Amino acid sequence: MRVPLVTFYFDDAITPVTNGGVYMNLFFGFSGRIGRGQWWLAQLAILVLLVVTLAALVHVAGASGHRLGSFPSKSLSVNLVLLIGGALSLWINFAATIKRYHDLDKSGRWSLILFIPYIGGLWVLVECGFFSGSDGNNDYGPPPGADGSRNDLNAHISRMKVERFAQQQPRSAGMVRQTGRTDPAPVAPQTRRPTGPTGFGRRGL
Repeated sequence: MRVPLVTFYFDDAITPVTNGGVYMNLFFGFSGRIGRGQWWLAQLAILVLLVVTLAALVHVAGASGHRLGSFPSKSLSVNLVLLIGGALSLWINFAATIKRYHDLDKSGRWSLILFIPYIGGLWVLVECGFFSGSDGNNDYGPPPGADGSRNDLNAHISRMKVERFAQQQPRSAGMVRQTGRTDPAPVAPQTRRPTGPTGFGRRGL
């Protein structure tokens, strides 16, 4: 028995959905929508990235024989580590915040509130971290977790059912033709009348 191959797709571009692709879009993509849980996951990733950046600075400082506090700020290694860590953190934060505002049915420009001192970060934290997104589809796509993979799977299953039905049609039609043949009706036996002498041939009493 052959098992049909079912393929999941992430979007209309026929891109296979993998966990790596989902996380790449979460951390680096600017389209679509994400929920509160995914936004907090991105913030956790930023925290881990900052810890890794700090650990890299300590490693570079130890390798060059300097303490972290007395490390020369004009060193190329320090600037490179700070640049990479800061750029990745900023990118991930804006990518997650923009998609979170999309889930709230707002433009991604609302993420620029982050640049407002003091109140900006608190505003984004409350709005993106605790407010629920809009129900159903909005101008930025379907809600989180309701991508096209489920619809494509249902369509694939429907096509499989149609193909199986089409394959069974000739077989069932042949069976109907075989059962549609009617055997000839049995011929009723003919009863013969007794052949005896008629009245004219009888002798009178």
